[in-house]
Amino acid sequence: MRKLLSATAVTLVMMVAGPSLAQQSAAITNPANAYREVKDDNVMVPSLKRTVGQLDDMDVMGPDGTKIGEVEEVLMDASGQPVAVVVDVEHGVGIGDKEVIVGLDQLRDDGRALTTALTNAQLGSLPIWDD
Repeated sequence: MRKLLSATAVTLVMMVAGPSLAQQSAAITNPANAYREVKDDNVMVPSLKRTVGQLDDMDVMGPDGTKIGEVEEVLMDASGQPVAVVVDVEHGVGIGDKEVIVGLDQLRDDGRALTTALTNAQLGSLPIWDD
């Protein structure tokens, strides 16, 4: 009887929580669907105090000062606010040549390049931008 009640409780929880868990999972595994490329080079990216055009092709440096890659795109959320960049990661970083989505909160502008504290392993686990 106890097993039947436990199974029923688990089933009820999954029925109620299932749709929200699926939505969260989809958002986590494919956040690229939530972003669109900023097409206007004059749009200001407040957190980096640069325009989209100024960020295009800007170098991105890792925590040890080596070049990770360069900015390919600036991405905005559904409200039109810049929230991330696409970084074309160089093959030498060790995660293969791919374009990953890096949140603006992970980047700092040092005047010459963008820097990040993300390790190669962390870069490798970021969502891939597939435009």
